[in-house]
Amino acid sequence: MIPEGFRLYPGKLGAAAQAALAREVLTAAEAAPFYQPMTRGGPMSVAMTNLGPLGWITDARGYRYEPRHPETGRPWPAIPPALLDLWDELADAATPPDACLVNLYRDGARMACTRTAMKRTSPTRCCRSRWATPPSSASAGEVARTRRVRSA
Repeated sequence: MIPEGFRLYPGKLGAAAQAALAREVLTAAEAAPFYQPMTRGGPMSVAMTNLGPLGWITDARGYRYEPRHPETGRPWPAIPPALLDLWDELADAATPPDACLVNLYRDGARMACTRTAMKRTSPTRCCRSRWATPPSSASAGEVARTRRVRSA
C-alpha cells in the first residue's frame, strides 16, 4: 500500500539512471556531510543531510527548516539538476522545491514517517530522497520519493 500523498512510478528510472542520480546526490552531499540527528527523545537511527536553500532538521529545539547544516554551519548545497528535472516533470514545475531531505539507512536504521513532524513545521516544498544502502554502494537498491509537503 502506498501512503496518501506519495506516488509510485515503477520503472521511471532504469538502473543506469538510478546510479547516475545516486552519484549526483552523493556528490552534492559531500559539501554537507551525513550526520545523525538528535531529537528530544535521543538520536535518530538514520543519517541525513539536505540539499537546496533550506534543510529539514531536528534537535532538542524540535523540528524545523534551516538554511545551514547544523554541524558545519555552511549553507546546504544546491539540489542536483537531475532531481530538479524530476521535480519539474512529476511534481510542480511552477514552484521549485525549497528543500531536499536525503536520508541514509545503514544497518540498524529504522524507516519512520516524518509526515506528522513535517506538517507541524512551516509549509515548505520538499523533495525527499532515501537510500537503503551506504554511499559506497548507493547504486543498488536506492529509492527516491518526491512529494509536496502541505501545511497542517
